Amino acid sequence: MSNQQYYSAKYIVENSKTIHKNSVLIINEGLVVDIISLETFSENKPKNFVEFGDVVISPGFTNAHSHVALNSVKGLGYGNASALYDVMWGIEPALDEEIVYKLSLLGMMDAISSGTTSINDHYFFAESVARACETIGIRGFIGHTIMTEYGPWTGEEQIGLAKSFNQNWLNSKTVHPVVAPHETSTVSPKVLKELNSYARENNLPTHIHLAQTQKEMDYIKTNYNTSPIKHAYNLEILNEHVIAAHCNVVEDGDLELLAESGAFPIFCPTTHGIGGKPMNTNYLSKLNVDWGIGTDCSGGNDDYDMLEEMRTALILNNSVAQDGFIKPKDIFRKASEENITRISGGIFSGTLSKNQKADFITILLNTPRMQPLHDVVNNIVMCASSREVNDVYVNGECILKDSKFQNIDEEIILEEGIKALNSLFTKTGFDKKILDGDFS
Repeated sequence: MSNQQYYSAKYIVENSKTIHKNSVLIINEGLVVDIISLETFSENKPKNFVEFGDVVISPGFTNAHSHVALNSVKGLGYGNASALYDVMWGIEPALDEEIVYKLSLLGMMDAISSGTTSINDHYFFAESVARACETIGIRGFIGHTIMTEYGPWTGEEQIGLAKSFNQNWLNSKTVHPVVAPHETSTVSPKVLKELNSYARENNLPTHIHLAQTQKEMDYIKTNYNTSPIKHAYNLEILNEHVIAAHCNVVEDGDLELLAESGAFPIFCPTTHGIGGKPMNTNYLSKLNVDWGIGTDCSGGNDDYDMLEEMRTALILNNSVAQDGFIKPKDIFRKASEENITRISGGIFSGTLSKNQKADFITILLNTPRMQPLHDVVNNIVMCASSREVNDVYVNGECILKDSKFQNIDEEIILEEGIKALNSLFTKTGFDKKILDGDFS
């Protein structure tokens, strides 16, 4: 009992349907014990009692598809060069462990500031991404990117690094290993099948890009006479443990097979909207498919702000809906509950119910954006911004307090990140390319 922490607030969002007013969230050893009325403590407040005041305590958000270290190419993905094949792949061969670590911290600062408590991240040098997670305190579902056919980092060595990473982080409290083949054209069918078996044998989720570009579609058509989704389906690598990012370059019959497989497709609204080809969330919903939300990365989306992404998802879905309109509470449920439930295989629920992980945020109420307040969850989705996110807790530990990071020195991280970025741009010639207008 002495280790219990108490947090009072005007509103506590237990889940998308349950709101407690003038209540106290009780935490013990990183887990939710209960939510009870503040009146219970009208006379004697226990020690470890924190009065947040006029805020909402809410479950944190899970970013279901990110590359936090790819903030390196912020602002460069909107010209004539391909954001993926010229910009991202142009910079990535020069990466190293320290650069990825420093840039990951920058991306995580952005994510945390907007209420994200968990990321599902797919990148090279996963050890460095995981180390950054532990440094700053965010929960990470982390996979080391594997490519075998073409790309910035390919070969058997990458498979070995991925498996070593998964073994090294099995016992972490906040870093959870994921198997991360890049996509269907950059990984051979043999390796895709082997990685699927490896994931199942080790009870790990798989995080893959699927049907994300026309180049992938053309490659699979040329080599296998089918589409990426049908190719993955035929290889029997799609199942309920697969997180499939994008799924937006498709042909007839693809989404039906995706639905049948039970895989979890991830909508990246800003990336898809800017690229002019959003994932067909309306049709997936008609097929009774749960779909999640992720930010993707710079080159397609230049921030890791899940509050922005939630609103964009709502707008894009409903702008083309005929009878498949979704509401702010649906989007809140996806970002807080469905994302982490599916990614964790049901281990986490993304709620503040009893015995769940104490991953939560506080949102200021007395701001022009949040007032007037008639519906707490609707206001969070439609009104809140990173300026309203005041505190962030992961596993019951405070990592952002009064908008200040608790485990890092923000100025030092910014300075070191910019130095790493300058080194990266010098190595790749991107500094000259920017000056020459190659990405304009």
